[in-house]
Amino acid sequence: MTSTDLYYYHEKEKFPSHKGAIAGLLVVFGAFIGLGVYSLWNLWENLGLSAFITNLVPFLAGNMWLIGAALGAIIVLSVVLGLGASYAARRLGGTLIYIGAVIMNLLTWGMVLILLITGILPLSGLIDAWPILIPGLFTLFITVLLFTVFKDRVRRAGEIIKLTGQVTLDEKGTFVPPLLTMIFTLVSAVLFGSIILNFMPWVLLPGYEFVLQTDWPMIIGIVVYLFVTIFFYNFAYSTTSAITYIYMRGRDPSLGDGVKASLGVVGALVVLSIMSVIVVIVQMVIRSLARKSTSGIGRGVGYAASGVIGWVWALVNYFTIPAMVAEELSATKAVKRSAGMVRKNFVDVMIKETAVRWGFGVLGFMFFIGFALFGALFGWIYSGGDIMLTIIFTVVFTIFAAIPSTLVLRTFDIVYVTLLYVFIRRKEGDIKGRTAIPSAMGQELDRAYDRAQRSEK
Repeated sequence: MTSTDLYYYHEKEKFPSHKGAIAGLLVVFGAFIGLGVYSLWNLWENLGLSAFITNLVPFLAGNMWLIGAALGAIIVLSVVLGLGASYAARRLGGTLIYIGAVIMNLLTWGMVLILLITGILPLSGLIDAWPILIPGLFTLFITVLLFTVFKDRVRRAGEIIKLTGQVTLDEKGTFVPPLLTMIFTLVSAVLFGSIILNFMPWVLLPGYEFVLQTDWPMIIGIVVYLFVTIFFYNFAYSTTSAITYIYMRGRDPSLGDGVKASLGVVGALVVLSIMSVIVVIVQMVIRSLARKSTSGIGRGVGYAASGVIGWVWALVNYFTIPAMVAEELSATKAVKRSAGMVRKNFVDVMIKETAVRWGFGVLGFMFFIGFALFGALFGWIYSGGDIMLTIIFTVVFTIFAAIPSTLVLRTFDIVYVTLLYVFIRRKEGDIKGRTAIPSAMGQELDRAYDRAQRSEK
């Protein structure tokens, strides 16, 4: 057992407090938002944006009923499909993985088959065009591996998908932090862009070369922008993860409990965010050097190195935030804890990033189909059967489907990783006592885990 546990903080209704770190964050966020709002105001006055809005108002007033109905329909449809996705995950579980595997193989092999069937690529020329086979071969190889060698672990992953649906249905507050993250990411990008346009517009000129002596404010701005965006994402992640963990320990958490748990490790979240900013900047520098390389090999190596660094950092930190918030660990201890858990359970992590992601993709696809059908119906009724307007409404609604789809999939990812973290700790004997895993599901999880352990010895 660990020395501290979020379960006991929630039980006693008393969470750790770090007022100094919170005060520092308020200064950084306040300065960034204040400068961004000031820059927006200046641009509003100097670029004539107010006149643009004024000209837009008559259009909005003349179509208020349509805009209101469309926005209302999008919100209601998003809620319905979001709950539907949770219900589908709870009911289907591993079936989603099989459906996702079929779809992925159809997508990766579909283009090759189309080229062969249409005669654009003759069968004799397939050898010369071998690179187009790589995605299909890789997907097929992963599929065979998942459903033969690792079939028991995939079966267990299906049970965790069911539990993910159960958690999001019972604790709908898990969706709120990712939603706020999406909104803040958009707002912070607008604020940062406004600051650059207002104070240093020349850096946006094509081919402009940065000069450290004169452009250092731009570098500071990038660092601050990256920090506030990454920190907000980490804070939202920890809040949803905390709600999930408290729920899995058999208690009834609120959104406020998740926020309090995140504030309890806010100092560690700050340090982790700074680490992530450093990694992102290193990646940016490597990509910048790669773009300047005159050699194709040099550019390829540079971009590959940047990608590998990002992938390794994400992998090492796979369980960092769940461990940090559940066990009240510092950033360095949480990273070490996560790296050790990934090393011991690497197959489960890879199954999450392949098979489970394919299964969640099926749920995401459900959003696009639902929005497209509703958009077609909405357009057909509004236009009185006009085909062109119906197509336009269908396209617009389908584009908007990306928002709720991203929200649901991001929430499912956080909840699933937290559940996997809880299950690993429970099997290692690190968590004892009550959990919210139903008895039948717990037995199924244990059987699948034990069979996987025996088959790999």
